[in-house]
Amino acid sequence: MLLPGLVPTKISAQTDSSLVRTIDSTVVAAQRRSSPLSAGAETKVDIAGIAKLPSILGGADPLRFIRLLPSVQTGNEIDAGIHIQGCDHGHNLISIDGTPIYGASHLLGIFSVFNPTHFGTMHYGTDAGIRGRLGGYVDMLPDRSIPRNTTAGDFSLGLIAAQGNLKLRTGENSALSISGRKSFLNQLYRPFLMVDEDPFNYGFGDINLGWVLQASSRDRIYADAFYSADAGAYASLENHLKLDMGWSNASAAMHWEHRGASTMLKQSIFATQYTARTDISREPESGYVPFHTRNLGYKAAFAWQDLTLNAEALYYDVLPPSPIHESGSMTTSAPEEVQNALETHISAGWSKYLSLAWKLDAELAGGWYLSPEKESYWQLDPTVKLSYNMFHAGMLELRAGSATQNIFLTGVSSMGFPIEFNLMAGKYSDPQRSIWAALAYNLKFAHEAWAFDTELYWRRLYNQLEYTGTLLDYLRAGTSLENMLTAADGWNYGINLILHKQSGKLTGWLSGSLGRSLRRGEDGSIWPSNFERIYEVNAVATWTERKWDAGGTFTAASGTPYTAPDSFYLLDSKLICLYGPRNAARLAPYIRLDLNFNWYFRKDERLTHGVNFSLYNALARNNELSYHFNYRDDGTFAYVPFSISLRLMPGIGWFCKF
Repeated sequence: MLLPGLVPTKISAQTDSSLVRTIDSTVVAAQRRSSPLSAGAETKVDIAGIAKLPSILGGADPLRFIRLLPSVQTGNEIDAGIHIQGCDHGHNLISIDGTPIYGASHLLGIFSVFNPTHFGTMHYGTDAGIRGRLGGYVDMLPDRSIPRNTTAGDFSLGLIAAQGNLKLRTGENSALSISGRKSFLNQLYRPFLMVDEDPFNYGFGDINLGWVLQASSRDRIYADAFYSADAGAYASLENHLKLDMGWSNASAAMHWEHRGASTMLKQSIFATQYTARTDISREPESGYVPFHTRNLGYKAAFAWQDLTLNAEALYYDVLPPSPIHESGSMTTSAPEEVQNALETHISAGWSKYLSLAWKLDAELAGGWYLSPEKESYWQLDPTVKLSYNMFHAGMLELRAGSATQNIFLTGVSSMGFPIEFNLMAGKYSDPQRSIWAALAYNLKFAHEAWAFDTELYWRRLYNQLEYTGTLLDYLRAGTSLENMLTAADGWNYGINLILHKQSGKLTGWLSGSLGRSLRRGEDGSIWPSNFERIYEVNAVATWTERKWDAGGTFTAASGTPYTAPDSFYLLDSKLICLYGPRNAARLAPYIRLDLNFNWYFRKDERLTHGVNFSLYNALARNNELSYHFNYRDDGTFAYVPFSISLRLMPGIGWFCKF
């Protein structure tokens, strides 16, 4: 059974077509895997390999890659969330080697906060297990190898950002890694960076530090530090609305890993935080909204033969949105209290082959949660997996379990703006819960050059919180956050399929998904979630030659739902809107084709450098992103589609690795 944050040993082949080893006159041959994706119960992604796939203006990104998998709903240009098998973005754990990261995407989800030059592997799964989440997980694992030379590096320069990594050998058994990234959107794209024909100024930067020490043959100590910052400003002349936003992410962690002959022990301590402030102005009202989420934590994982033990303790410091209202010379505040909570988990897992074909994995997790109101919640979540190995006919897996989550994520949207926020269970709702089951089938054939995976899933959700207000509700004095929240439960169910070519010059996959993500309110009404896509098809292909490689991705998906108005009118210069059934209308289908081409001036073990050409939205399709009211200077208004100028965006970049 895999433990969170543990990195399996990588075995790589250097030949172009096959891996061959001779042992006592026995020849073992296998196809060389050239795809960055290794699918299964837990998906592993080689970060360096995603550079062959289409990027936006020269920058490949791990979280955008995840959205090409059938179990993740495609996000549009204003959705920075990761929606795994119908779950909300806040149901998933996004982490750096187990350290939670809140607000993991820069604006609009074009880039995540994870600089790909700093990381070696990404682990992804649809079931977060003991990680305290209802959905899946994405765990970014830094490259902790010690370079053979004194220095090693990886740098790239594109039209939207520059990024790079420098690795320094600080001793025979230690290394220091420094990575950074800085955008220059405003310098090159100011005339084109428009939100519904209004200008938008935006920039971001991030930095990663990593240190590793191989203290002995059995002990390894390593540390990570991370910081990112975003700033944006938007002004709508027609709507007389101004926004100034700033938000940042930071984390630090220390890990110790000890491996014995048949045991493994890993311990981690960490701190992480996400802080944000949004200044809002719409005459005659103005104000600002600060909020933050902070964690202190400890994790331990122990493995011995078929047994695994895990323990975790998390301390939360959460400030919900606390609007400060300004009207003329008057300043009023409606601050929310800081929420301090404690969460602990302990689990035991057992893995056993019942026969040559049958294997059983069972895990029991127990938890204690102390809410901000000092109320205790005792939690128990079992998980079981039964596997049947049919050898050449494939593998069947039946998984089932339950999960509990004590932190909520809600807000106006998942655009990557600082208008989403966290809440702790207690005052607003009991902890979230889910019961789930999945049936998966995996088949590898043609000497493992091809793989086919399919999964049926079902998930029942309880105690969901949704924010029903708008961005302007932050400006209305006397508005209570509690009055802007509504309780719901729900269901997610569907099927995912993927046919994957894993080796050869041509690699890629064709995937499809069909499913529903439904929510039910306290009044019994049922509606689709805001991010539901009933069907989706993804095609990914890369072709690799010695001096060049090319890639393309194609996505076609049903439109996401929205709530359309039945009627609206003006009364005393105020807009009165009567909405129809919640999320009963849908946007037009989402279709996008992206292309990528890399030319290498030199490509060997000592130095790789070249140029990248990319084309985002090559079909120049104007995909609908949402609908909103548009106010005109003549006093009229209309309910119109919302769009962002991201059509047919070419990119060029330079990259170098040594």
